[in-house]
Amino acid sequence: MTLLRSTLERLVNHIWYRGSVLSWCLLPLSWPVGWVVRRRRRQAPAKGSTPSGVSVIVVGGLTAGGTGKTPVLIALGKWLREQGYRVGVVSRGYKGQNGSDPHWVTELDSAALVGDEPALIRRDLKVPVLICRDRNMALNTLVQEGQVDVVLSDDGLQHYGMPRDAEIAVLDAERGLGNGRLLPAGPLREPGSRLASVDWVLERNSDDPDRGFCYQPTVASHPASCRTVPWQNCLTDWRQQPVVALTGLGQPEQFFKMLAEQGLSLRTVALADHETITGAHLESCDEPVILVTAKDAVKLPRDTDPRVWVVEIEVALPASLLARLEGLLPAPAQAGC
Repeated sequence: MTLLRSTLERLVNHIWYRGSVLSWCLLPLSWPVGWVVRRRRRQAPAKGSTPSGVSVIVVGGLTAGGTGKTPVLIALGKWLREQGYRVGVVSRGYKGQNGSDPHWVTELDSAALVGDEPALIRRDLKVPVLICRDRNMALNTLVQEGQVDVVLSDDGLQHYGMPRDAEIAVLDAERGLGNGRLLPAGPLREPGSRLASVDWVLERNSDDPDRGFCYQPTVASHPASCRTVPWQNCLTDWRQQPVVALTGLGQPEQFFKMLAEQGLSLRTVALADHETITGAHLESCDEPVILVTAKDAVKLPRDTDPRVWVVEIEVALPASLLARLEGLLPAPAQAGC
């Protein structure tokens, strides 16, 4: 099953990003997608029609697959907390097993139950995180019970029924909008013209100072011993021995490239998007060091293979974006909390 999923993902990426003629064959299937998108967009509430006393910021994307939305949301949430805002997060809980009712994510919840992204957000931000398939229901529940000033929506750019004050679209600078076509002929969830209506566009690995962001390793954590080691200290050892990078990211090349640029000699293993790393995957690795992402780590058991290290990253958001948000958001209700 893993091999089949990985093969299908490679085929899809070839169609979407490398000018494959197969995209033309799928084009008729994109027409109903466009019709649904246009109809739903017409029914969307106007920006600013959010519950009184709460600002809602959507961090989403136009393309299917990973572009760095969750790391951006975490970085934004940390910045907002530093400014004194009480932050909450709503998420669908993609790949989780939770039902249709709203569910408050706790640090005891497994990623299998709530989804890897909500579990990671709860771990890193330590703020109220509510998952629900109905984003509007999640928002209203969070506002009523969560005591928050700012609500961040993890993804949700296309959840038009949820009111919002600002939208941040996250793209990958190298891939961009692919062939510019809607699903399934291309990677777009809605037309590229949608970017004209968002408040900010961020691009992973872009050189534009107003749009670009990149990942920077900060520390490595060791789940088996609960240790955290500064990244530079780890590099001193790992540059001298075999290392494997193993991940189930939507765009694993970003993880592999970041590590290679740190001077590591890597063997790379890419699983399907959101796939859980299992004991069998780890046993197939002969290397003394196995590097995974934080998104992979929230799905690992606590007594995992002692060779596993988690590469923790941070994202530096453009100063111009933060200045824009300072002008948009009202002063926090409880400054300094």
